[in-house]
Amino acid sequence: MSDANPKPSAEPIVKAEYDSPWKKMLGLLFPQAVQLCFPAIAADIDWAKGFEFLDKEFEQIVRLAETGDRHVDKLAKVWRLGGGEQWVLLHVEVQAQWEADLDRRLFDYYSRIFQRFNRSVATVVIYADANPRWQPTVYENELWGCKVRLEFPTVKLLDLAADEEALLNHPNPFAIVVLAQVEAVKHAKDETRKFAWKKRLAQLGYQRHYERDLIVDLYNFVDWVILLAEPLAVRFDGEHTAFEKEQHMEYVTHIERRSIEKGRQEGRQEGRQEGRQEGRVESLQEAVLDVLETRFTELPYSLRESVLAIQDRDALKRLHRLALQVPDINTFTHQTKV
Repeated sequence: MSDANPKPSAEPIVKAEYDSPWKKMLGLLFPQAVQLCFPAIAADIDWAKGFEFLDKEFEQIVRLAETGDRHVDKLAKVWRLGGGEQWVLLHVEVQAQWEADLDRRLFDYYSRIFQRFNRSVATVVIYADANPRWQPTVYENELWGCKVRLEFPTVKLLDLAADEEALLNHPNPFAIVVLAQVEAVKHAKDETRKFAWKKRLAQLGYQRHYERDLIVDLYNFVDWVILLAEPLAVRFDGEHTAFEKEQHMEYVTHIERRSIEKGRQEGRQEGRQEGRQEGRVESLQEAVLDVLETRFTELPYSLRESVLAIQDRDALKRLHRLALQVPDINTFTHQTKV
């Protein structure tokens, strides 16, 4: 495994609840995200043919991430310009914090996607974290002359937004998403700077006369990512309401904003509960596999994937008991039909 990007010891990683808004914006502005972050790749895609997200398929072929990981994945079927394969796969990951084995996980995802679809795959990473020194770009492993290596294109949002004014004037609406993320992590403890940037970015969609739905979605992303302390949050609401009235575009009313805030709080609470539940499921999955590996050493790939796909806790408990009792792996497979 490559260790060219070790974890820095001096700088803390800024953490925030970015998964839900990032997943939504990446879904809404997928072509724009690729065009802004990976222009060479975007230029080779025939966007006129459309694209298709393979969310359900992706969930089936990759293991659920551990509770607390800050990444968002999208797997899309796209068509290339100039012929060749009828369609290929683009796996885009947004990574919002340091992860020790990110390169190994991406290699695992790449391998599973290729096995599942038997199509060319490109994995790319958008680094949305606050650390300018962390940006893995390769995974490699070697044993006795047998070597594997995966290089994956990456973009660091801190670098992409180095010229803030240039990005602010960029016509691509995904630039607003990038700037909101960057300003949130750069000025995490500077409420005055965050307020100024939040106000500026929240108004930009109105000023550019985007469609109403896009304006609201961009506003919601900015509002969610750039968090303000209560006094400034109230002030922001008041000033944005006044701005909307001036523009004759009262798209996000004061009541709606309070509803958004309530929904955000409830969503975070539900997310924490779901995270704890997923953690228990994952522990049970691990327990089943640990017993099987301890008793029978090697497991068929299909069996491992089947166990990891089970989300029912009672079913996993039954499998765990069975794993302790069966005489061999074939009996376990036969009795469980996994």
